[in-house]
Amino acid sequence: MNNDEEDSDIEEEYPRQQIVLNEYTFQRLKQIDPTITDIDVELNTDYNGDKSFFHKIDWVKDGDCIADNNQLRRVHISYDVSGTDYMLGEEGQNLPTKHQLQDFFSCIYRSRSIKVLGFSNIDIDINDEFGGSLIEGLGGHPSLENLEYSLGILGSIGIEALGKVLRHPESKLKYLLLSSCQVDDEELSIVCDSLLGNIRMRRLCLTGRTNITLTGWQVFSNFLQNPNCNLIQLTLDSTGINDESANLLGTALCGSSVKNLNLSVKSISKIGWQTFLNQLSQSSLKRLYLGDDNDIDDNSLPALANIRTLKALVLGWVKSITPIGWRSLFNSLQSRGSQLVKLDISYSKVGNEGITALGRLLSNTNTLKTLDMGSMSYQPNNITSQGWQTFFTTLQDSNLSLVKLFLCNNNIGDDVMPSLTRAVSNMNLLKCLNLSGNDLVSPTGWLALSDYLQSPNFALEELDLNYNNINDNMVAAFSSALANNKTLQRLCLEEEDSNEDDDEDEYEYITRGWSAITTLLCNKSSIMNTYNSNHTLCDVNTLSDFRPDDLESYLKLNKNEDKVEVARQKILQTHFSSEDDATSNIQELLDMELEVMPTAIAWIGRPTPINWTGTSVSGLSLLYNLTKRVPDLFDSNTQNEKQCAGKRKHVA
Repeated sequence: MNNDEEDSDIEEEYPRQQIVLNEYTFQRLKQIDPTITDIDVELNTDYNGDKSFFHKIDWVKDGDCIADNNQLRRVHISYDVSGTDYMLGEEGQNLPTKHQLQDFFSCIYRSRSIKVLGFSNIDIDINDEFGGSLIEGLGGHPSLENLEYSLGILGSIGIEALGKVLRHPESKLKYLLLSSCQVDDEELSIVCDSLLGNIRMRRLCLTGRTNITLTGWQVFSNFLQNPNCNLIQLTLDSTGINDESANLLGTALCGSSVKNLNLSVKSISKIGWQTFLNQLSQSSLKRLYLGDDNDIDDNSLPALANIRTLKALVLGWVKSITPIGWRSLFNSLQSRGSQLVKLDISYSKVGNEGITALGRLLSNTNTLKTLDMGSMSYQPNNITSQGWQTFFTTLQDSNLSLVKLFLCNNNIGDDVMPSLTRAVSNMNLLKCLNLSGNDLVSPTGWLALSDYLQSPNFALEELDLNYNNINDNMVAAFSSALANNKTLQRLCLEEEDSNEDDDEDEYEYITRGWSAITTLLCNKSSIMNTYNSNHTLCDVNTLSDFRPDDLESYLKLNKNEDKVEVARQKILQTHFSSEDDATSNIQELLDMELEVMPTAIAWIGRPTPINWTGTSVSGLSLLYNLTKRVPDLFDSNTQNEKQCAGKRKHVA
């Protein structure tokens, strides 16, 4: 087992696209469209009460689009009608028949590409084994790694079927999600026994509505301490764990294989948290997620600094921790030599005391890669401008190796921007910077950022400036600064939605600034300027009505990895797309040195790569016009005679 497997996130492995299966996407699926990797299959009727699209498909005839599709990675099956429970296999008006479900699941069974299978709002009838048999058929699936079941009741038959899938000797399952399934003690015991028979299982997510008592948590704690338990990631959000069950869990975790723990529950008291976190100080946890308004207070924090193996700590949304508690935690981490790689303290009341201590901690660490300090302005009387300036000034001479920095919604103003810019300018590994929602910064204040965009240490791939006071002049300045940039791929400039209560005179919307970005991506003033345009920026996140039509075209071109071909396409489309353009610009090709001509001709006739994104123009038309203008270039006899004549003239 390697560190990458221990530290990886299941959400990052298989991100959801949420593409609903309808007539259009079904045709794309049948054509093996490589962009369709994730589909949502809805079993319910549409809003007009008509049959669902699923109901209209002959899965025996057309099911190969799933069974033989090598691109499909995720299938999510749902039934979403408000106030209605659906038993898998239940028959009725406009509902799938059992034969249709069998045919559809047969496609799932035969697939060798599906990694993730999810169910939501679907019950398994405790009186009908049909639904259980469909689940049981997933046993030994050749590619399935993640099984997700949410907002439905499995019941005794469903749990038994799930147990057989988990225990199957050829199971490849690594991740099991049971969310709001009302699991009880007996059902949890079956799941635990089944997981002990699965050597590949690494992640278990048990969240939401459960009926588990102290007896069930005792069984679960025994399971965690079993030598055959191979879990690495454990999520137990909103499961009703109280002080007694938390005590059992804390003891079990100290001797378990679990490295990543997500525990966000409101039923543990302050004293319970203090006991639990003291127990964890003896564990070997690497990642600890304790956010979402847990009742952790200042007295519980010192124990966190004692977990020597801790690499990631998420304490966002914990409102009961005061600035004094944060200061104590950061000081303790500094004195013990923190090895944190990720720290999330978003939505927290850190205050000037806490952020000053955090600055000292960060100035003495070089391990931290992700720092989330977003949305702390939502806490009253939090960090002042002086506190922010002190913090960023402390970071200016640090050895931080941050990759991601989130500072959104923090009421940062103009007076803070110079120190902030100097701090991030020294972070030559920073790939993602989020400054969205800091609307106290004026357009003039954002000027400091344009210098950073030209810094030799600038390595950003994503810059988020959504919902800020950025006007046309600032966008023009940013565009000018990014002219020679080869790293930034995503620039977010979403603007505030206007409403009747807004004073439009106080807010300057971006209008002509979009033309500046368009010119940045494709400078049409000359062929060489087009060639030297920015071919890296491929996503400008905004829905503005003022965006030029050709901006989207250039962004799509820049998504391609072959930047030489991107430059070629922009030149062909801008300078040689029409007969008039070709006639007026072809002279630049004719003025080239003769020795360069073969390279230029090969460049013109170069084929577009496979899987090209965006518009593609062939260079054959230009090649044809060049042939008409200078036929001697393509006549080897004529070329030889010209070269010989040149040599004779030189000798003479």
